[in-house]
Amino acid sequence: MPKSMLNADTSGEIIASFFPEQRERTEIFGFLKGVVDNYVSDISSIEVNPSMSKADIGQILSRYDFDGSLPVASVLSDVLSMMEHGVVHVTSPNYFGLFNPSTSFWGGIADFITALYNPQLAVWSHAPACVDIEDKLIRYLAGLAGFDQRSSGGAFTTGGAEANCTALICAMTQKIPGFAKLGLHAQARKPVFYISADSHLAWLKIALQCGLGHDAVRLIAVDTAGKMDTDRLRTAVLEDQASGLLPFMVVGTAGTTNAGVIDPLQALAEVARDNGLYFHVDAAWAGAILLSDRHAPLLAGIAKADSITLDAHKWLTAPMGTGIFICADKQILCEPFAVTTNYMPAGDEINADPYVNSIQWSRRFNGLRLFIPLAILGREGFSRMIDYQVELGTYLKTSLEQHGWVAVNSTELPVICFRDGGNREVGPILTQALKSNKVWLSSTLFAGNNVLRTCVTSYRSGTADVDYLVSVLNEARATLYPMQ
Repeated sequence: MPKSMLNADTSGEIIASFFPEQRERTEIFGFLKGVVDNYVSDISSIEVNPSMSKADIGQILSRYDFDGSLPVASVLSDVLSMMEHGVVHVTSPNYFGLFNPSTSFWGGIADFITALYNPQLAVWSHAPACVDIEDKLIRYLAGLAGFDQRSSGGAFTTGGAEANCTALICAMTQKIPGFAKLGLHAQARKPVFYISADSHLAWLKIALQCGLGHDAVRLIAVDTAGKMDTDRLRTAVLEDQASGLLPFMVVGTAGTTNAGVIDPLQALAEVARDNGLYFHVDAAWAGAILLSDRHAPLLAGIAKADSITLDAHKWLTAPMGTGIFICADKQILCEPFAVTTNYMPAGDEINADPYVNSIQWSRRFNGLRLFIPLAILGREGFSRMIDYQVELGTYLKTSLEQHGWVAVNSTELPVICFRDGGNREVGPILTQALKSNKVWLSSTLFAGNNVLRTCVTSYRSGTADVDYLVSVLNEARATLYPMQ
C-alpha cells in the first residue's frame, strides 16, 4: 500500500509551497519593491508598444511545460520581462489612446489585500464588511448622480459590458410582461431598444446574450456634434410601435468611446417618460465627472435615469475589471436575479445577499479598488485629477490647432478627434508616428471620416508629454509629406 502522506512534515511542505515562510516572503517583497521603483522611474521613457514578437514570447513560454517546478526567481523574471516588453504600456504618460488608465498605487494595494483574504461576496454572511463597503460606495455614487441614497442600489461588476447587461435584464423584466418567468417565448410582440449609432457596440453582444438578437438593437443616427438625434429617436419609437413591435428601453451614452460626446440626457429622459420606456445611461467613462463640481453639470438629466453604468477602471484609476451598475430603485434587482438554493447560507431580512441581486454568483471583492483610494484622496483628490485632465485636453487641442491640425469633434471632455489641415490621409501619419514607439494614439471614424484620436487618460501626463506627442505627429507628417 502507498505510504500515507498525512503527516506533519508533508502538511508543512505543502503550506510553505503555496504560501512561503517569512524569510522568503521578505525577499520577494524586497524584489517587488525594486520592480515598482524601477518601473515608476522609467515609465516616462519606456517604449510604449510591445517590443517582443510572438516568437520571442513563444521562446520564453517553451520553458514551461508545467510538469515540473521552476525557481521563483526564474519565473518572476520571465513574467516581468513579458510584462515590460510584451504589452502596450497604458500607464505611460505618453499613452493617449483608449480609456485605459494609469492605475493608482492604492488600487494595487487593494488588489493585494483582496487576494490575501480572498473574501467571497456571494452572501452577506460570508463577507459582511466587504458587502457593506461596496453598498456604501454604490449609495455614495448614486447620490452624486442625483438618486435617493435610501432607495438606490446596484452591484460591482467585471466591467461596463456586464453592468449594461444587468441594465438590459432589468429593463426587460420591468417593461416586458412576464419576462422573468416566461422569457421571450411568450411575447406576442418583438422587443426593441434604442442606442446611439456612436455608442459602444458591446450592446450588440449584450442583446445576443439576452436572447434578443442584433435586430432588436435600434441604432439611432447622431447629429453633426455626434449626439443621439432626439427627433429621430421619437420617430423610430413611434414607427416601431405602429409596426407592432415592443419598444422598452432607451440608452443614453455619457462619453462616447470614439469622440467623448455626451448624449442629450434630459431630452432622452423625456422620450423615455413619454413612451413608458426604461431609461439607462451608459456613463462608463464620463460618469467619473460626477466627482467634479466643475464638470458634473455636463451630465444634467442623469438623475432621471432608471440606472447607470460607471467603470471605475476607466477614469477613476482602479485596476481592470471594476465596473459598477447603479439603479435608482434597488427593488428592480430582486425579480430578475432572485433564486433560492438549499446549499447557500440563509440570508436575513435586513442584509441583502449579492448573489440574488446581480448576474454573478461567486464574486471577487472589486469594490476595495475604489474604496481605498477614494477614502485616502477624497472626492476633492479625484476632482483635481479630473479637472486637470480636462484642462490638459484643452491644451492638447489648442496645441494641435496651432500646428495645422483640425479638431473635428466638439466636447468638453479630453478626447480630441482631428485631421490634418491639408486633408492628408491620417492612416500613414498614424503608422509613422507609432514607429517611434514613444507615444500611442489611435484612429477612428467621426462623421464618416477617418480621423486621428487622442485621449488624456493618465494622471501622469503633463504639458511636456502633450508637447512631445504633438512634435511626434508633426515630424511624422513632415516625413511623409515634405515641403507640402
